[in-house]
Amino acid sequence: MKFFTLLIDGKDIDTKRYRYLPYAHKAIEDPFAALKAQKAMQKNDAIETSDIIYAKYCLCDEEIILKAIESAHQASLIYREFSFSRRVKIMSDIYELLLSKKEILIELMVIEGHPRKLAEWEFSGMEMAYRSESINFFKTQLRGSYGETSADETIGWIRKPDGVVCVSPPGNASCSNSLTAGFALLGGNTIIVKPPLRAPISTLFLWRDIVWEALKKNKAPAGTVNTLVGNSKLITELWLNSPLVNDLFFFGDSVSGTQIGLRAFQSGKKPILEMSGNDMMLVWKDCDLKSAVNSLQDAFLGSTQICMVPKKALIHEDVYEEFEKLFVEQAQSIKVGLPNEDDTCLTPVIRTDDFFIFLNDALEKGAKLLCGGQQVNYKGAIDPNGSFILPTVIYIENWEKAMEMKCVQEENFFPLIPLIKVSCLNDQNHAGKDGQIFKNMIFLANSNKYGLRTSVWVNSTYYIPKFIRQLNKSGLLRINSKHTGFSPFLSTHGGTGLSGGPFGELNYVWQKTTHLQGVSVFRPNVRKKVAI
Repeated sequence: MKFFTLLIDGKDIDTKRYRYLPYAHKAIEDPFAALKAQKAMQKNDAIETSDIIYAKYCLCDEEIILKAIESAHQASLIYREFSFSRRVKIMSDIYELLLSKKEILIELMVIEGHPRKLAEWEFSGMEMAYRSESINFFKTQLRGSYGETSADETIGWIRKPDGVVCVSPPGNASCSNSLTAGFALLGGNTIIVKPPLRAPISTLFLWRDIVWEALKKNKAPAGTVNTLVGNSKLITELWLNSPLVNDLFFFGDSVSGTQIGLRAFQSGKKPILEMSGNDMMLVWKDCDLKSAVNSLQDAFLGSTQICMVPKKALIHEDVYEEFEKLFVEQAQSIKVGLPNEDDTCLTPVIRTDDFFIFLNDALEKGAKLLCGGQQVNYKGAIDPNGSFILPTVIYIENWEKAMEMKCVQEENFFPLIPLIKVSCLNDQNHAGKDGQIFKNMIFLANSNKYGLRTSVWVNSTYYIPKFIRQLNKSGLLRINSKHTGFSPFLSTHGGTGLSGGPFGELNYVWQKTTHLQGVSVFRPNVRKKVAI
């Protein structure tokens, strides 16, 4: 049985308070046996149940939480003075260690319940984000010079670290999302990470065996990163109440995130929010349909319980029928299975009740069920108590009616994908058919209360710039590339509206965790140029 400690002030801390993680595939096969094994271990740590239990891990208490905050604060007073080049070297070493430990990380995520296909996609985002070309570009954005206004004055700017950044990653993809916060190190900050209570091991490994190892290699102070596992409410309260905490980086649903953001602001701290997603994919009539269909199929990764997958498609009426045929065929071919089986992409669904509420609401308002709509067990057999849901696709003929449906207006955090045919109604011909369909698509997409990612599949050199200019409700816009793809220089996260709050946008964490300082250097009678 593996053992995971906490990392506090550069030390592995055994708190003598433990929880136990079963292999996810065994918990799915026999949840009662897994629960029984966990309870037995809780009563007597000496019991041997390694066939079900993979690891035990430490839990924190109030004293440990406060120690982590103090440690991060003390480290921040030293680490903030590290040069930009030294911080870039740390990021480069994180990248090299990440590559060397790829298989371990992916295996840990699979043990926690991520299908291998999902875990590999998550790792691809981590790897892309930390490539050298991006890190070196980000470094150039941390300071700049406007030159000299006279013989005696130099003008410029520099981004200064906020200090201690506390990170609460999401329960569904903690490891990959938490590494986004690593860019706070590039900005000169120190970090406290709170992995989820039920599945923390991949995140604990990431921050101790990769991030902290890179920091140690570059002689960063103890406490530059710390990890806590425990009661989320207690940890968050202590973060909010501590004068030593500067930023709160929260991942989660929009309701909780908005409340956390408000409380952080009231406590004099900077909230950085990564909340729900309700991503839309737009399909124009001249696009590569097979590529668009393949991109939308990524919606079923993790049973659509991933914030940045596409959750509905707006499709030009001229290609709707062909698109539907191709997509439904692919959706029906997706297999249900355990996370450690090849080609599995579905995971147990958390909000099964909401799935049927959303589905029935859509059907009552005119949508048509094309496939799926049933609960199944891990073997794919129909089971009203099953923890999986078959990939579900519905057809919405009237795009205006779609605006009234829960599955369009709200986030589908379950495998339910609406295909919305966007048409030109008879009384809308004044703009021409395509012109009106374009306007209808833009209206529907920009009515989204969320705004994480938007993707468009279009070949027309006339419409590509029009989509770029007029789509404004997302942190990232991808044209003719996978909705779930990653690109150099662009952040993997960030969005507007209910995805990122009132200050939401593409989230460059090195920027969000720093503040801009203008600099004027006046040097009478000194001719040597001053570097800013």
